[in-house]
Amino acid sequence: MKSEYFVRVLHEFFEENHGMTVVLSHDQVFLRTLRTAILRVVGSRRHCLYSSASRKAAARQIDRLKNENIPMLVLVERLVEKTPSTDFIMVLKKRYPDMRIVVLAQDIERDVIAYFMELGVSNVICKPVSMNNIIEKMAFALQPPGQLGKLFDQGRSRLEAGDFEQAMEIVEKILAIKPGSSAGLMLRGDILLAQGEREEALDAYLAAHHSSEMYIEPIKRLARAFQGMDDEKALDYLKKLDFISPLNPDRKADIGKVYLQRRDFENAEQYFDQSLKVLSKEAGSLMPLMAEQIAEAASRVAPGISEKYLRTVIESRGEHLDHSDLHTFNRLGIALRSQGKWREAVENYRQALKISPDDEALYYNMALAYQDGRDTENALTSLHRALRIRSDLAQESDMVALNMGNINMDAGNVEQAWNYYKLALEMNPGNRRAKKEFEKASRALVD
Repeated sequence: MKSEYFVRVLHEFFEENHGMTVVLSHDQVFLRTLRTAILRVVGSRRHCLYSSASRKAAARQIDRLKNENIPMLVLVERLVEKTPSTDFIMVLKKRYPDMRIVVLAQDIERDVIAYFMELGVSNVICKPVSMNNIIEKMAFALQPPGQLGKLFDQGRSRLEAGDFEQAMEIVEKILAIKPGSSAGLMLRGDILLAQGEREEALDAYLAAHHSSEMYIEPIKRLARAFQGMDDEKALDYLKKLDFISPLNPDRKADIGKVYLQRRDFENAEQYFDQSLKVLSKEAGSLMPLMAEQIAEAASRVAPGISEKYLRTVIESRGEHLDHSDLHTFNRLGIALRSQGKWREAVENYRQALKISPDDEALYYNMALAYQDGRDTENALTSLHRALRIRSDLAQESDMVALNMGNINMDAGNVEQAWNYYKLALEMNPGNRRAKKEFEKASRALVD
């Protein structure tokens, strides 16, 4: 009876809904078994299977089918060309959150399965596998069987429609069929939270967590619900999630950011490092993006940490640095100057100038770094180079004009400094620092 149900689900998907299966795999044995399952067992006679060993080719096919609104089930090897396919899955789920994905693997650790489930993977197939098992796994990914599965779909649909009363009635039906259902209690919490009943929602999430302590979704809800209300509890639940599913780099970074807010930089850096370590193994192509996000979070409170991860971004680019990296160089320069490392900041800008030798912003920032080190001559030289590239640089903002005035004032060019301070005040009469320096320059000119 159960196998008939699974066959019926797949037959409906392929024949009635004209669905397609896209497979990212090089395993010819599995592909033959899959084709046989679809052709012989499901009974489909139409072309409904596309396979490729190339990430790019599979991605293009998925995009094409999506654009044509064709229902799709995607099967992805855990390793493609000996490299984890995690980044492929992550990007796919971000682009298409409702995409149904099944992971294929010879051996797969519990931690990896937990992380894939968090990413939204529908199922995992462990190879070698029989035709019946393939059919069951694919059908379950498309439509979980049973009355409870249908009730959950109805309940979530009513919640999304804002029909809270009917959604709660469905929850009560779920709990009547399966008392203490963790998923049912979690759905109750979602309904209560949507109605603004935060305390009652927390009670429901806690009950769901206690009903199944290794079920990860209620803990995620608790972590989010306690944020801004009880940050200590929020952190505790984040750590519990990290224990259950330790391969989630985003959560490790989130924990690091909590410690960052507490000025606990040692623990923050520890979790940030763990986040990048996981990404380097599972989704190396996304590591620079995470490092940049960490650097941004740390920029105001911990410039030393920001420096570390900005360097990681630049190092990850290797010999492929180009104009798109100038923003990172400029941010690194700011982080270095914030720590008093003006010489390192100057060297950083020199490296950036190899990429873009006619960038006035780099020369301007180099001038500020030299000024930090009281190297007036080089500060003025760098500023003049910036002005040769862009003569109206001072009109960029009142702060740029103020800084240019300060560099000239330090070099003894009082009249030139006075002009820059005057320009700064014209652009922003409320700039107190510019007003103070303007008055000082005015007195110096009279004397």
